[in-house]
Amino acid sequence: MNDLSSIWNCIVESIFKFWTFITGVQAESWSAIASIVSVLIALGALWYTRKQWEKINAKIAMVEDSGKVAEILPAWYTRRMMRDTWLFGLYTCDGRVVLITSIVAVSDDGAWLDVELADPDTGEQFKVKFPNCIFSVDEQRTRASVRVDSIVSAVDLQSS
Repeated sequence: MNDLSSIWNCIVESIFKFWTFITGVQAESWSAIASIVSVLIALGALWYTRKQWEKINAKIAMVEDSGKVAEILPAWYTRRMMRDTWLFGLYTCDGRVVLITSIVAVSDDGAWLDVELADPDTGEQFKVKFPNCIFSVDEQRTRASVRVDSIVSAVDLQSS
């Protein structure tokens, strides 16, 4: 216990010396120590808040030019599926198939695909082959976003 009190006294004395050095004012009260601690906490909170603000303001842009997309996500299907409107299947790591007609855009970090889902009529036809397939719920609501890291393979699902 004696060692703990001597450590505490050393810390308090160091804070007093630091305060005197910085301000030129002799600090001998707890209010001076409290103000120093408050300033340090405020500066730490300000730094942390700034870091969080930077994270929140980091935006992901969506790239729609198929030439630029190939630089971000170099896969054969990306460029082709952005140019053609066809029926494609994206097999996911959990065994489902996402039925799409095209890729609309790719995020600039390569993590997301914006796709046009197959319409409900087409989806119902393919439910026999792929019981867990994913398609649009309505012909007017065909847009979706898919995580690239969840795609295992991409294939054509129709022939000409």
